[in-house]
Amino acid sequence: MRDRYSLLVVDDEQLCREHVMRDIGWEKLGITVLYEAGSGRAAMELIRTSHPDIVILDIRMPGMDGLQVLEHMKAEKHECQVIALSGYSDFEAVRKMLASGMVVDYLLKPASEDFMFEAVYKCVERIENKRYVSHLEETLNLADVPVLPDPEPEKLSGGKTLSPSRNANVISETKRYIQDHFAEKITLEKAAQNVFLTPSYLSKLFSEEGGSFSDFLIQIRVEEAKKLLQKRRFKVYEIAEMVGYRDVKYFMRVFRKLEGCTPSEYREKNLFRAYNG
Repeated sequence: MRDRYSLLVVDDEQLCREHVMRDIGWEKLGITVLYEAGSGRAAMELIRTSHPDIVILDIRMPGMDGLQVLEHMKAEKHECQVIALSGYSDFEAVRKMLASGMVVDYLLKPASEDFMFEAVYKCVERIENKRYVSHLEETLNLADVPVLPDPEPEKLSGGKTLSPSRNANVISETKRYIQDHFAEKITLEKAAQNVFLTPSYLSKLFSEEGGSFSDFLIQIRVEEAKKLLQKRRFKVYEIAEMVGYRDVKYFMRVFRKLEGCTPSEYREKNLFRAYNG
């Protein structure tokens, strides 16, 4: 079952809260419960009663501000993942919040939808990593499971193999197939059917080229995503679906692994270059 998360938006400006809650596709990250609070005191009441997984917290609020909320959360040992919203003049406050260890990220107001989406993704990623470590620790006491050797890879029906030239043609044809269908739910099995081979034999041909079927598919999808990121009208999670990823969290991981930055960071960097000629 897919993990579900809850998100609390704390901001004294109602329009800002409504925008964050209404205009961002939180369900793509498994965020299914949304709370809102217009003051620090209201936020603490919700945190105590509803225990949200993630909190987007504005620093500047009348009465109890974001720093005071964070101090209460820390004293009461609430395990929320926090994203701080601040202006340029709040740098010292942000530094203190980051030093607390509870703040995962901070954003300058007004934050773009994509940067806010990615900040929440970082929180989800941290929660899932913690859960994974806990699960791993629980299973360490289980008995070792014997690992059976992989069977010999299948080839063509009848045990025949292809000639080197035919192998090269098969790889070229499969790469064209991926380039034409990258936005669809492509699998090794479907690609193998397209060239009348078994999946294991097609996988072996890719390995002999020094790569893999999945690596090439990821490369094509990320390259297409980079083109789409240069257009402001698409949100990051929309681009993920456009290039074939139904799981936006997986898309974010593979993009960062290949490019060394998040999709939004890539977009901002390239738009800055284009603006400066």
